[in-house]
Amino acid sequence: MKLFLLFLLFAFQLNVICQQKKEYNVSFEASESSISFANLAIKSLSNDHARESFPFILKAIQADSTMHKSYELLYKACLLDKEYPDSILLNFYIAKRIYELDDEICFYLAELYRVKKEFNKSIPEFTKAIELSKKAEEKSILVMQYYSGRAYCYLKTNSISEAIADYSIYLEQKPDDDIILTNRGVCYQKLGKKQLAIADWKKATELGNTTAKTYFKNITQK
Repeated sequence: MKLFLLFLLFAFQLNVICQQKKEYNVSFEASESSISFANLAIKSLSNDHARESFPFILKAIQADSTMHKSYELLYKACLLDKEYPDSILLNFYIAKRIYELDDEICFYLAELYRVKKEFNKSIPEFTKAIELSKKAEEKSILVMQYYSGRAYCYLKTNSISEAIADYSIYLEQKPDDDIILTNRGVCYQKLGKKQLAIADWKKATELGNTTAKTYFKNITQK
């Protein structure tokens, strides 16, 4: 049964790669080794041992750089342990060459740059993720985070109109997200659109956001 499942996973990976017009030859043994290392990484991450997971993930990528799951695990490990060296990010550029049409890989890289506050590097990756997502036959469950993540970077780089546009797209799908409403309210305030800021903060306050409550109280008392 285990060998059958490994074969299916291997076949699926090859199918994805072929669809993206790239051909990579990965032996069954290499694929099996990669899966074993990935499983060890998953175990470490489940026990909140992010740092211990890095060697396993990197070995999984070394054994089979075409296994998408390894990059997802690397992304999660980086979020948990932010002391990782910058060289870790090079693995996502490898993934981008392999999965040319994969929006999630671009998102992982964009998010890690955002967490490192390298917003000017993050924005192009979010933009690429958004562009690829529009062409994808099957939409990722992460798509709305592409917009909210880029909006946050736009806000931090003072590209306020662009931030509002992305936050608004996000809120069309998730109108009751109190954090996004609060952030869009900040953008409206920066543009001097007081009533729009009040409307967003009022709704966010009703949804229980304490930061929005403070903003709403301060702006309405002036």
